[in-house]
Amino acid sequence: MCKVQAMDKAEEVLQQMFDTGILPNITTYNSLIHGYYSSGQCEEVAHIFKKMSRNGVQPDIATYTIQMDYLCKSRRFAEARTIFDSMAGKDQKPNVASYSILLHAYAMEQSVHDMHCLIELMVENGIAPNHSVYNILIVAYAKGKMFDEVMHIFTKMRQQGLNPNAASYGTVINLLCSIGRMDDAMLQFNQIITEELAPDIIVFNTLISGFCSCGKWEKVHELLAEMLNRGIYPDNVFFNTIMDHLCKNGRVMESQDLADLMIHMGLKPDMHTYNTLMGGYFFIGKMDEVRKLLDHMVSIGMEPDVVTYNTLIDGYFKNGMIDDALAIFSEMLDKKVKPCVITYNTVLHGLFHTGRTVAANELYLRMIDSGICVDIVTYNIILSGLCRNNCVDEALRMFQNLCSTNYQLEIRTYNIMISALLKVGRKEEATGLLDGISAKGFVLDAVTYRLMIQSF
Repeated sequence: MCKVQAMDKAEEVLQQMFDTGILPNITTYNSLIHGYYSSGQCEEVAHIFKKMSRNGVQPDIATYTIQMDYLCKSRRFAEARTIFDSMAGKDQKPNVASYSILLHAYAMEQSVHDMHCLIELMVENGIAPNHSVYNILIVAYAKGKMFDEVMHIFTKMRQQGLNPNAASYGTVINLLCSIGRMDDAMLQFNQIITEELAPDIIVFNTLISGFCSCGKWEKVHELLAEMLNRGIYPDNVFFNTIMDHLCKNGRVMESQDLADLMIHMGLKPDMHTYNTLMGGYFFIGKMDEVRKLLDHMVSIGMEPDVVTYNTLIDGYFKNGMIDDALAIFSEMLDKKVKPCVITYNTVLHGLFHTGRTVAANELYLRMIDSGICVDIVTYNIILSGLCRNNCVDEALRMFQNLCSTNYQLEIRTYNIMISALLKVGRKEEATGLLDGISAKGFVLDAVTYRLMIQSF
């Protein structure tokens, strides 16, 4: 009952125990404490401790560990450490689970010094770190991109007779892929095979995504084949991730092949699948295929969502089909699909790019009226669009208004305005903005330096 957080019923059973003369033991109380913490009824835990005390039942190591776990999950790390330190004074020697909970808390905070001190204390007290402890350290170091430290942990594990398990290798492979060291990642993968461990779908997903990112498509196919040979069948998320990589690199037919493979394996392409493929076909300019996909999607009962409309609008604009893009935007509104900031930004960019300044300004006002939170991308699009269409004074007024309201601008915003002012010969105003950039604490980029050279 405590596991399913049915605490009222658990309390009823506790009362029945008292009524029949059966006194609960520490295991019963620990179950109740865990149940109340899990169900968010933390104030009830104090009542349980009072009942324990009245019945002469003392907390054991499991009791304290449950408390520490709750406090750490609530990010109350100092309180958890206080309980940990108090255990020794209560003749309760912390076990490996207690150390692991606190170690995981320090790992979350990337407190490397505290992690080291805790491991040293653990060893001094005669408790040997297990796989769980080492994996916590490995994950923490991997999160900090500390590859050498991770490999040092591997060495320490082997010295203590513990071979890294599949989870350990998976973390290292993920780290190596994230920093582009794909050859080293494959060495670790081969080590998994050598040690006869079973790589899981996460390892394959990480490696395949990594090779997609660096364009090594033969390796992608090779790993996908090995994955299927091992009887590991990917899910929609896996396929969609790989298809997204392929489409963004113009390899749309390979992405379509994966969609066909999904169906062959009994998976149903979802909205993400269709949106990805449509984006890919837009990328290579195959408008007919986009329309086919959209029609098929609707025919099987899948209504376009905001991402679908965003993909269509962006795709039509990028392929010069302005009226089609605007028609899709109108259809979106007619079908009561609420545009997001990305939708408005895409349409604004398209309108400004084609010189439809009045329509863009009207859309901006509609965006404000609809309650959409305007972001810096929006303002950059508007400022750039106004300057592009010879409305520099209007852009400057908006820019100055943003500055006066302490809106969080970025270096790109300044670059847009400085470039526009220089192009219309307003060198003094451009120089004034350049001088003010450093005072705002911005880090200058290559564009800013180029503009500075132009201003001399």
